[in-house]
Amino acid sequence: MRIGLIAHPELPEALKFTQRVLRLLSKEEVLLERGLARKLGKRGVTARELQKADAIVTIGGDGTILFAQRQAPETPILGINLGGRGFLADVKPDEAHRALRMLVTGRLPIVEKEKLVGEVAGKQLPDALNDAVVCSAKAGKTLTLKISVDGKVTADVKGDGVIVATPTGSTAYALAAGGPVIDPRAEVFVVVPICPSHLNPNPLVVPIDSRIEIEPTRPGRGAFVIVDGQIAAKLKPGEKAKFHRSDKPARFFEWGEFYCKVREKL
Repeated sequence: MRIGLIAHPELPEALKFTQRVLRLLSKEEVLLERGLARKLGKRGVTARELQKADAIVTIGGDGTILFAQRQAPETPILGINLGGRGFLADVKPDEAHRALRMLVTGRLPIVEKEKLVGEVAGKQLPDALNDAVVCSAKAGKTLTLKISVDGKVTADVKGDGVIVATPTGSTAYALAAGGPVIDPRAEVFVVVPICPSHLNPNPLVVPIDSRIEIEPTRPGRGAFVIVDGQIAAKLKPGEKAKFHRSDKPARFFEWGEFYCKVREKL
């Protein structure tokens, strides 16, 4: 089996655990992501080579998984959690041996997770596994944003911004901003204002086939569009960031049960 290996290169415990994983996968063809390979003094591979792997194993936290998704968006991922909460990287370190054994013997089912795709000024943005955030381009300054769903204005928000999250992302930034936890089986997106200056609007759950538009309306106050933690575009007043369901879902090896994770981690 050809397995891509990605770990957080700045976490000493991740580098140490990588050595353990390499021993467990000694009979497989292992492809090391370049940043990790440099830390280990080994040969690394390009993102294009990682995309040819049968599986990606990540060692770190959910941020490492998001990085892996950008490197190889169509390759199924198994995440070993050495970070904090770990909703995406959900294999505990003491479960790694059993999970890897099940992986290489073909006993782990693959599940798909919805992603979000955006567009600004005719330019398509990278797909988001967790969320897309429209926030002020000037630190400490609020925005006034018009939110539309399927061409109908649903809210005008004055505050720090707006999050559009997938069910996967509902347990991340959107949850911290007051949004609901979404069962991954629910085919919806959630739109969550960030620190609005008045009590309304509340978070909004919309069907997954909705077309969501967010437009900054205050003159001279532009915005950034941030996709899974990475700045993807600049948005001028009067321009619209448009979001809809991606036709390329993420793929993960199934491990753990959603409501068990909710009880343990939230």
